[in-house]
Amino acid sequence: MGTASFFWYEEAMPDLSQAPTKLQVLRASTLLNSLTSDEIEDLAGTSHMAFADRGSLIWLNGSEVDFFGVVGVGFVKMVRSTAAGINVTTELMGPGQVFGLLGALDGSGCPQTAQAICNTWYIKINKIRFQDVYRQNTVLREHLLRRTSHRLRRSFDMFARMSTGKIEQRIAAILFLLAESYGTEVGGNIILDVPLTRQDISEMAGTTVETTIRILSAWQKSGVVETNHKQITILDSLKLRVHV
Repeated sequence: MGTASFFWYEEAMPDLSQAPTKLQVLRASTLLNSLTSDEIEDLAGTSHMAFADRGSLIWLNGSEVDFFGVVGVGFVKMVRSTAAGINVTTELMGPGQVFGLLGALDGSGCPQTAQAICNTWYIKINKIRFQDVYRQNTVLREHLLRRTSHRLRRSFDMFARMSTGKIEQRIAAILFLLAESYGTEVGGNIILDVPLTRQDISEMAGTTVETTIRILSAWQKSGVVETNHKQITILDSLKLRVHV
């Protein structure tokens, strides 16, 4: 299979039929579903559904916005710029996941850029309104603490892997990290249902687009991975793990 069909590009116009309801998004969130029914309905009533097409910026690093986001459909990547001016993707946030919440709670603003990597529907939740809910809900605070600890461990793991090893090792590590959150096992294969572009993978691995294409194409020819217009499938985890 050639690299021309390697990645999925969606139409820029929003498909209103794909838009979830605000209540559906809030109830699907593993963090926010700890709220009471009244709290969820109140947040739904004061929040707004928004659409970002592929590549659109939701906010820039250092921006001050009055909301944080919850992904409904699609994916949002969090990007940090290094001192050398290189953009590094640190996280991918999928359906039900919250982004920008810690900055909303501690007043630190937006330490990372948030960008849609495909057509994405997300909820904008007002920071001030949410702070009232946060202060009154002990279960939510406990969930957020556990979530933050887990994300820190994942971030440390990712940066440790990205700072050492060859490029092949970095890309393999990224695929396994994505498999933990977005992988579905089917017949011994692991399908990564994430519409990543070559640029996304190269940014996460700290390499060039050309190198990323070369490595993934070689793995595809040797039967380690399979690619199509929507996703990457890990065909042989043992062979791929050799590169980690």
